Amino acid sequence: MEPRVFQGAVRALQCLNNMIDMMEPASTAMNAARHLVVVKAPVDRVYAWWSRLEDLPKFIPPLQDVRRIDDAHFSYKWQPNGVEKKGVFHIVLQIPGRRIAWRNMSNGFMSGVVSFEPRSQEETEVTLKIRSIFDPPSLSLRVEEYLNNFKRLVESEVATS
Repeated sequence: MEPRVFQGAVRALQCLNNMIDMMEPASTAMNAARHLVVVKAPVDRVYAWWSRLEDLPKFIPPLQDVRRIDDAHFSYKWQPNGVEKKGVFHIVLQIPGRRIAWRNMSNGFMSGVVSFEPRSQEETEVTLKIRSIFDPPSLSLRVEEYLNNFKRLVESEVATS
């Protein structure tokens, strides 16, 4: 293995370990949710859909106006209960075709990771984990809703292409 490739792999693993540390035990004020769906589409297509972060509002309705600031930072507007909030999230890890992890840099604390696991050449398991100080009673329901929205969106695109 070339030294540059090895160093890049080591950096990626260090980032992954940092993300895992960040996602592990939360304080009592932290709420966590995890849900998975199986999408009838190849992993590369499913990953490509999610990685177009500006399109997140298409399946996460309270999220609006996601804009790229640079390669790792995105601004957004969020209206969870009719009250507009603005913020910035930071992509802390991106492994093409496998995983995207982020954390919110404003408006309190939220972090998440979405993973893509091929089940076959035509099916992909998508797992979304979120940790947040916001909205403890319904976070799990929202994560499930957003993933189901995503599944319908990707599968409808696959059916029409």
